Amino acid sequence: MLNVLIQRFKRFPTSKKAVFFGSVLVFLSAFLPWYSDVDRFRIGNTFLGITGPLYLAGLLIMIVGAISIGYIVLQLLKKPLPNIPLSESQTYVFGGSSVIFMVVLAASVYFHSKFGVNLADKSAGIGMFTAIIGGSILVMGGLFLKKTRPSDDFDEEGFIQPLIKIDDREPHHIEDRSKKEVTVGDAVEAHKYGGNVGTKTWDHAQESLNNYNKSSEEPNTDDIR
Repeated sequence: MLNVLIQRFKRFPTSKKAVFFGSVLVFLSAFLPWYSDVDRFRIGNTFLGITGPLYLAGLLIMIVGAISIGYIVLQLLKKPLPNIPLSESQTYVFGGSSVIFMVVLAASVYFHSKFGVNLADKSAGIGMFTAIIGGSILVMGGLFLKKTRPSDDFDEEGFIQPLIKIDDREPHHIEDRSKKEVTVGDAVEAHKYGGNVGTKTWDHAQESLNNYNKSSEEPNTDDIR
């Protein structure tokens, strides 16, 4: 099963692979250090994305990453995507834009001079940079995925349309052949009883019989002499 999923992932277009990679970065960024501070008493604190005074921003970013990863996993498992108003590419672009917006919002609040007046030093952690990078990759992947033609998605199995539909042609073929297959005996019987034959084959048979009768009714000149 794992090998099958790996092969399906390899057949994904590059833009979708980038979306998956960006989604993983976004999800992991919520568990990395976002910011650190040191107060006037030289006591320092380090907060993760899902902890600290701005934990809600990190929680929303984690949800966005989980949703984007879930979209890719559903396609790997050949499951239908959720029915939402946004397309797949629009979902990635909206999610990546939301991640970048939440990181900028959290940074603007945390590093404001009026926030934490007793803090002597503030510094950004690797989690913020990871979230911005992952969100940017998510946006770019969604934009390129929108431009990707459906035929470029090699995950879809091909289907060859038959040039001739045998099921549609076979009944007519059999019917036409049955009309043409007329024996000599049938033609003779039809001529004797005055049958009205509509096919060309029967008309030729009747014409041949009429010519034969006319030739048989004409007197033989050799006998008269």
